[in-house]
Amino acid sequence: MINTLKGFLKLIRWFHELVAIIPFVMLFLVINYCAQAAQLSCNLSALNFAVLCVCVQLLIAAGCIINDIMDRHIDKINKPHTHIIDRVISVAAAKKIFIATTILIMLLSVYISMYLFTQWAYISLAVYLLSILYSVYLKKSPLFGNITIAVLASFIPLVILLFAKDCIGVLNNPKIITLVYLYAAFPFFIIIPRELSLDISDIEGDQACGCKTLPIVIGIKKAKQVVLAFLLFIIISSAFLMYKYNYLISTFLVVDILLAIYIYKFNQTHTRLAYIKIGRFLWFIMIVGLLGFALATI
Repeated sequence: MINTLKGFLKLIRWFHELVAIIPFVMLFLVINYCAQAAQLSCNLSALNFAVLCVCVQLLIAAGCIINDIMDRHIDKINKPHTHIIDRVISVAAAKKIFIATTILIMLLSVYISMYLFTQWAYISLAVYLLSILYSVYLKKSPLFGNITIAVLASFIPLVILLFAKDCIGVLNNPKIITLVYLYAAFPFFIIIPRELSLDISDIEGDQACGCKTLPIVIGIKKAKQVVLAFLLFIIISSAFLMYKYNYLISTFLVVDILLAIYIYKFNQTHTRLAYIKIGRFLWFIMIVGLLGFALATI
């Protein structure tokens, strides 16, 4: 039972879900804090926000489950001792979990579309279909799959513009709008290089199953250069943002230092296990940035 539960948590990528929801939750807290500080009543329902969060988490979980089902043969090569499908959870059981998750998404999406904001009906359907498209086709293509994952993750914070539209309008605080777009852009440019580094680590299994990921198409050396280009873009862009938004200087300086450390370590990385370990450091950098931007805003 315990092993099955652990397998289920790994199947839905519980840590990835936690990281993905951080900017969404932080935006809700920041908006509430600013409203209270300005002594304004925004009527942001914590219960409705919780329902929206659960639906977002279920969408992420559904994408992870279908991805593992489609990748089970690749994972047996790349992760012979840690893959989930056909080792801890059967394919049939995974498909049942996927169907149950889909039904819950549909039910919650109906509620959100009817009582919170109608645009969610189109948003949830688009995210759901794009997640399936990624797992079936885009993941095996060069760069398109990496960009798709980054788009899905960075899109989550933008939903707050619809959920808290009235409150944001009443506050009329440019720092909140800046935070929303930072929360969309920063994960986007972090996740693409992280996904590319995973493609490098998984190159053996991907090649065996006929995938055409970027490291397979252009080689590991050039793929690593693409990773570095994305990270250097973040560092260069931060100089402009620090000049324009002085209150973000401290956070960007910390992020830039951590990225410089990552770049150094990444250049020294050559084994699959090392790529996985250093990928966790990139997650840490993203979390530091997300929390730092929120603290600087308030």
